[in-house]
Amino acid sequence: MTVVIQTQDADTTAANDPLLSYTLSTTPSPLKASPENPQAPEEIGEIVISVARQSGTPADVEWIRVKVPAGTMAPDLATDLTKISPRISLTGWTVRLDATAKEFVCTPTGSHAPIGPDTGFTIQLSDIPISRKVGTAPITVTERSRTGSAAFQNRPSVFNLGKFPADFYLRNFLCEPSIIPNGGDVLLTWERSANATYELLYGDVNRDVTNRTSLPLEGIKSDTTFYLRATTGDPTNPVIRILSAQVSVIKPDLDIGNLTVHGDTVLNGTLTSNGPVESPTAIGDFNAGISSRYYTAECYGMLFAAGFNNTRVGSGIQFFPTLKANGVEVKTTVDPMDQGSVSLLLRKGERAEILASWRGGTGVPEGLSGGIYWIPLGIG
Repeated sequence: MTVVIQTQDADTTAANDPLLSYTLSTTPSPLKASPENPQAPEEIGEIVISVARQSGTPADVEWIRVKVPAGTMAPDLATDLTKISPRISLTGWTVRLDATAKEFVCTPTGSHAPIGPDTGFTIQLSDIPISRKVGTAPITVTERSRTGSAAFQNRPSVFNLGKFPADFYLRNFLCEPSIIPNGGDVLLTWERSANATYELLYGDVNRDVTNRTSLPLEGIKSDTTFYLRATTGDPTNPVIRILSAQVSVIKPDLDIGNLTVHGDTVLNGTLTSNGPVESPTAIGDFNAGISSRYYTAECYGMLFAAGFNNTRVGSGIQFFPTLKANGVEVKTTVDPMDQGSVSLLLRKGERAEILASWRGGTGVPEGLSGGIYWIPLGIG
């Protein structure tokens, strides 16, 4: 069954967005254009519009109109609106054809009726004689509605329904396996007719697969939805059908925007930033004559300490920093020629102790010093 998602008119503003939500489905899927030979019987189709109120506040509705273009051109859906059998499942409502406006008008018994979140219903148009020209027909659903004591407004939604050639088909689009390890491979397969062009779309990829019915893909690292798009008919009014398939990746790579973490974060790999990370901020210094200094993190970030003038001429002394926080002690593990440095990741509010240590020589190397730097990784 074809499912068409609600789309808004280009001129629609937030003030007159529909208060009800609409999902349109067709039988058959997709609709078939009738044979071009006018002597041949017409193809018959059906439209079902599922209607619901998503908000908890009821909406008052005066009427709902469904405009169906009729005629012999590509944008026309039906050849004759009088042959269509309309029906609405909502108790107390009726539906009739306004032939002049080419609309099916649904109205309640009174001047208006409330539609709440528990009042789902359908509008069904059966026995539609489908137009003989391949193309895409716009179906406009307009509600006249309001909430509270506001004025009633006309609120349109537009659905584009394709009428495909009689011998067109696109089906059984599969991704196997559907669950893979990070970096695994998949095989996409589908069935299709030869009278269309086909494209595979995923991520930033748009690949022509017109002459294929399968495609292996290697090294998938994140959850991916694949879209198979078929295009046929007159280029000035083409018809498009899209099928989708998904693959889920165990421990996927992630490429996201902003991230807020309210629990613990464990990093088992290397932390790399490709974005605008703030430069380290000098927040103080320390020297070998002071046993320790303390710093309390104002946000999530990295505390960094580095020794200066590490080797004093003639003394044989090397100067190193050590960081301690929450029972964790981090020391410089190498013997650098010029500088020893160390870093420690801190959460907001954690208090770190910066200690000075040295190796070699005798006495307290009071002339040696180090710097303390803070690299913020968040705002709280």
